[in-house]
Amino acid sequence: MFSFLLVGSGCAGDADAPSGSASVSPAHQTAFRVRSDVDAGLNANQGWAAPLNQSVTLPVEAPFRLRFEVKTPRDAPFVERFRLQYRRNGKTWRPVMPADFPYATSEITPRVSVVSSPAYEDRAETTDLLDRSTASYAGGVGVSLSGVTAALPDRGAQSEWEWPLVIRRYADGAVTNGEGDTFEFRMVDVRGRPLAADAQGRPLDTDTMPTVTATIPPRLLGGTYPETPGRLGPWEASGGSLYFLMEPAESYNKLMAVKSEDGGQTWHEVDGAHRPATGDLEGFASAAREGTIHMLHQIDTGVLHHSFRTADHPDSPDTWHVRDDTVATPGEPPVQVASIAARSDGSLVGVYGGPEHLHYSIRSPEGTWGDATTIPSPTGAPLSGPQLACGTSDTVHLAYTRRDGTAWYRRIRPDGNLTSPQQVSSGLGTAETDVGSVLPLVHLSETNTTVILYRRADGTMWARRAGADGALSAPTQVTERSIVQSAADSDQVGADAIAFGSRVHVLFIEEETGRLYHTSSPESGSPESGSPESGSPESGSPESGTWTPATLQVDSADVQWVRGRPISKGASSPDAYGYVYDAGSNGGSGMNWYDEISLTDR
Repeated sequence: MFSFLLVGSGCAGDADAPSGSASVSPAHQTAFRVRSDVDAGLNANQGWAAPLNQSVTLPVEAPFRLRFEVKTPRDAPFVERFRLQYRRNGKTWRPVMPADFPYATSEITPRVSVVSSPAYEDRAETTDLLDRSTASYAGGVGVSLSGVTAALPDRGAQSEWEWPLVIRRYADGAVTNGEGDTFEFRMVDVRGRPLAADAQGRPLDTDTMPTVTATIPPRLLGGTYPETPGRLGPWEASGGSLYFLMEPAESYNKLMAVKSEDGGQTWHEVDGAHRPATGDLEGFASAAREGTIHMLHQIDTGVLHHSFRTADHPDSPDTWHVRDDTVATPGEPPVQVASIAARSDGSLVGVYGGPEHLHYSIRSPEGTWGDATTIPSPTGAPLSGPQLACGTSDTVHLAYTRRDGTAWYRRIRPDGNLTSPQQVSSGLGTAETDVGSVLPLVHLSETNTTVILYRRADGTMWARRAGADGALSAPTQVTERSIVQSAADSDQVGADAIAFGSRVHVLFIEEETGRLYHTSSPESGSPESGSPESGSPESGSPESGTWTPATLQVDSADVQWVRGRPISKGASSPDAYGYVYDAGSNGGSGMNWYDEISLTDR
């Protein structure tokens, strides 16, 4: 393993400062070329973003490669190794450190990093591909997830060196790369001296300095999904602004509220200077009411409440309010889980995990959290995976899982008391990764019906409906496709559900392909009574709702998470199911995207 010499000062999250000066290396750069196709062969003359020595504009969160042609004098005093530096918007030169994409595989996520190459191994030999120098060719290498090259094969000759790179949207410290930011790159020798432009030692200029101008693709959020999330948004303010909750990077897992003011086309963090101090969003959920988004956040040592005031807040719009308020300390659960519901009187109900049981606490309209109530496990098998929905007359509907493969439904009445448990299914998986087999609950206010969707151990999704009296319908199969479970450290089913009018809409991720699909079902009256405690397999009749054939929504990514909300756009545009999905981060960052499904005629 190489010992890296850090050229320049500061870390990835430091503020940029004016550029300094450095002595010049005896080696000099004779040409460069930017390659946008990271899958192209190392020595293939294809996949270029622009002609020789031409700077480019490229999207963030999209790896690219940069190739240099270098000539070294015959009388150079030592055999060179090279490193790479960058500077953003003409500020300080900084080292380009190795940190992979999308998962950094390191303890840092810098603004810019050297990533691994899918096309070649580290230190693979290069051929003479760029044609500016006429000196004899002596070799060179392609770098992959490394901060330093191999030694020069010879002096008095030319060589070529190729680096796979990525520019991120968010990095450690929640620093942001924005639209139009410029990133200049240069190679330096082991003494930190930049390569000159020619044998006379003249410095690189705009004609020979590779510059990448960043652009932000439409609907890209970037950042990282919370693990094991309940509802995250996008929450809509009355003026149409959208809000979503996430982390900037896996290695800097703080809570961010990002906002879009143009229907999800562009996103930016709001009030980042005052975000909560507690990171590690492993069990996390939110609920919104009257201009405030409330969040419940479970970590190893306790359960916290945060809140953010949206553009609808009358006094302090777009600001953090409650931060890091301790709700309870139930002990560390096997999996951090949380769900929260906001009631019409301003009170909150939060459910969270313990070592064996679930617990819930109620926050008064005045802002005080009450004592916890334990939801016991009669068999001793741990309870987990809670999902809530606030229904008619402030009844809070609750579904959860037990490690023995069963799912259960209960209601928390307005007075805080809990109804008796009713068994929803006995066919869930029993592994720890199956604890989140129940989707976010859906309440249909028109019929006072709550829909419980869940994934069975065989991968299929099923639904049952609870009427006003709590009676459960017979189960109906939502789709025959196998749904992914725990795609990226989530311990959850890869699906989401919302109510819109009298219909239930579901997004789900197909297990075999990672593709995202949509289906919906109308409400067709009161649920049929089923045996709430029966352990019979899900083979019920479809009287309580017929599901439409699944339609493909995203097929260009290995989708790993999805969460959404109904979006009411007003008269100018049709209502939509707005959602944010992880396009294959593998637990890393940079892959959160926004999209919509029109709800007109659905």
